[in-house]
Amino acid sequence: MFNKKPRRNFRQRKQSSSDDEEQQGSGGDGVEVTIPSTVVNKQFTVTQGRGITCSSKQESTTEKKNKKPANSDEEEIESLIEEEKEYIKKENDAGEKKTSTVLSFSDDREAEESTFKVKKSSDKAVLFQVKKKEASSARTPHSAAPVVVPPSVSPRQDTDMVIPNAEEILAAKRQRRATRGQHNFIALDRDGRSSAGSTPDHYSKDNDEDEDVLDDDEPDDHERRIEFAPRLKSIRERIAEKMGGSEGSLSGSDEEEQELWEEMQIGKGVKRQQREQSDSESCSSSSSRRDKRRQKKRSVTFPKTLPPISVSMVKKRIRGKLESLSEVHRARQAELRRMEGDVEGATTSVETLSESSSESQLKFYRSMALYVHNLVECLREKVVEINSLELELHSLLSDHMEALLAQRRQEVKEQAEGLQQLSYSTDEQKESSTNGSETQDVGSTTSKAEDNLDLPEDSTPSAEEEKQLQKKMADIVLRSQAVFSDVQNDFCDVKKILSRFEEWRRSYSESYHSAYISLCLPKLLNPIIRHQLLAWNPLKDASGDFENLPWFTALETFCYGHGHEELDHIDRQTLSNVIEKTVLPKITVFVELIWDPLSRQQSVCLSEVCHKLKEDYSIFEGEQSKPVKTFTEAVVRRLKSCVDEDVFIPLYPKKVLEDKLCPQSRFREQQLWMAIKLLDNMCKWDLLLPETSLKELMLDKLLNRYLMITLCSQTLTNSDRTCRRIAESLPLSWFKGVNACLPQLQNFRNHLIQRVHSICKQHSPEDPNTRSAVVELLQVLSRIRCYDSIMTIAEKYHYQDVIYSHQLLNQDPE
Repeated sequence: MFNKKPRRNFRQRKQSSSDDEEQQGSGGDGVEVTIPSTVVNKQFTVTQGRGITCSSKQESTTEKKNKKPANSDEEEIESLIEEEKEYIKKENDAGEKKTSTVLSFSDDREAEESTFKVKKSSDKAVLFQVKKKEASSARTPHSAAPVVVPPSVSPRQDTDMVIPNAEEILAAKRQRRATRGQHNFIALDRDGRSSAGSTPDHYSKDNDEDEDVLDDDEPDDHERRIEFAPRLKSIRERIAEKMGGSEGSLSGSDEEEQELWEEMQIGKGVKRQQREQSDSESCSSSSSRRDKRRQKKRSVTFPKTLPPISVSMVKKRIRGKLESLSEVHRARQAELRRMEGDVEGATTSVETLSESSSESQLKFYRSMALYVHNLVECLREKVVEINSLELELHSLLSDHMEALLAQRRQEVKEQAEGLQQLSYSTDEQKESSTNGSETQDVGSTTSKAEDNLDLPEDSTPSAEEEKQLQKKMADIVLRSQAVFSDVQNDFCDVKKILSRFEEWRRSYSESYHSAYISLCLPKLLNPIIRHQLLAWNPLKDASGDFENLPWFTALETFCYGHGHEELDHIDRQTLSNVIEKTVLPKITVFVELIWDPLSRQQSVCLSEVCHKLKEDYSIFEGEQSKPVKTFTEAVVRRLKSCVDEDVFIPLYPKKVLEDKLCPQSRFREQQLWMAIKLLDNMCKWDLLLPETSLKELMLDKLLNRYLMITLCSQTLTNSDRTCRRIAESLPLSWFKGVNACLPQLQNFRNHLIQRVHSICKQHSPEDPNTRSAVVELLQVLSRIRCYDSIMTIAEKYHYQDVIYSHQLLNQDPE
């Protein structure tokens, strides 16, 4: 159907080798060599790129009408030379200059003849700069033989020097065939396809000796398999697309770029291998150095002569090693014991947590709430009986004490009235009889006072009255035992009550502290403690008998633990709070109703109990609470009433008092010592009562108002002893750190100084009796810190040796 056209295959010259060939052939830039393409046909069609193609090889076709086969190489060469001459002539006439360096086969449909040109382009699409290869002709064996054109010779002047002859062309063709037969080339694509087209390599005839002439038996273009799927782009094509270069300009440099890419990849591999080798060498060198250092450390240099080794040295080393191992063993055993303790504690905690479920906790709270409700109801009912018994007992003791006070006051009143009448009576007989009777009574009283350091005895009831009192108290105590007879021990025994709260504290400590149980316990236990303290009398308890009661032992164990071990929880203050809110109010009642400040026994017992509460339970320290304030106010009020109502020192004429044996003088001394006794009892409350209140009672009211009037009368039988007794009754804490006399003691100091001067005037200062009397008065002055007065008296009467021998200037309170 179709005219079969002859096929001529010309290998396209690559751009990568064109530069070398031009340098060898032309010898410079700017030279254009054009060769007519009539060797094959007048028109060429170059097909490159991807898409649908009928042929993958470069072929040149002529018009169908002018088709004629090529019989021999000589004809081709002759026609090539003729056409080249014509082309050169045309180019010279037109004066056109071409600068492309690409050996291309163009398809010029308008022109009758098609030519291929060797061009040198000024705009080279070179992507990388590489060194020129010396054997570029060896890398491009398919390129034609170079045509050398001197740079000074133009194509117009010397055309023959440009154009090779037939023998050279044949030699070049044979060389290309020989090179092509050795397969000494690298495929440009990964799949081995040619860069000129997309047809696979099985259509190429590289193994034939003559590749320019195809076999006529090959299928035509319409019989070949057409590949519609586009092939994958090569690296060269992707680079060309990114750089924006033309496809024609890259077609000639694909081999150079491929070689450049291969060299880069090879270089990377070589560098990586060298780096790995250097790393391995460095590691090996470092390991060798470490091995050498280890060998040096391990190497032991033995001296030529070893020191002698004895059995003792070996034993010593063995003992040292044994001791170190024993110490390590002990440490391991201690650690093992600690770990065992931790395990036991963890096991106990796990058991406790497993047992303490929400259900059991709710059950415990319900039972505890029911128990507390029943306890409060029980105590609310029994507190009425306790209050009545307590009131009855206090009333009994108060009535008994009031009777004693009334009897004592009545006796003093009657005696004072009798002596007053005796002083102004003119009836000598009555006076003598009265004197006889009164003198006997006063003399007996005075003798008793002298036997007891001049202090009067306490007022005591008679034996019959004491017996009746004890009988009534026993009846009240007996009736008090029946108060809780109908109550279970869980609601009346302090120990069992506290055990319930202790279980709460141990099992659910958080809720226990949140409920402020430590603040509720004193009020809750108050009725039961008061019931047990019903028979306790602080005016006769000098050793703290309340600590031997059952409630105290149970409460102490609850607060401090067994063996008096102080526990680290808030209940350690519960015992002090109970004593402050239960025991102290009971003592306050005794102070207000029963206590006699003139009684030495009662004052000593009461003050000792209060000092014990202060030292052991810190009741009177810090900011005073309401019970403490009530107690101190009651004590001050009771002492003040005693000074106002029970202290009485009568005044008699001087002529009566000059007789030391008269009843008036004896009665006055008796009342004086009664006031000194009260002053001594007040001293027991030092550090318990406010200092200002105590100074006001002792110095302002008692000393300066009553005692100083009697001392200044100079009618006492033993004035010096009286002064010493008064000074001993003053609290030592008042003079601690003080070097001057108190303002309230100025009258007392003046009396002592006047007394010293009177003794030294009446008797010689060198007299031993005088000296002893003066030393006694100087000691009294030293006790009240009258150091300046002591120095004045010592200088005046030459008693400097007495100051140092008795240390009168260094009286520190004990």
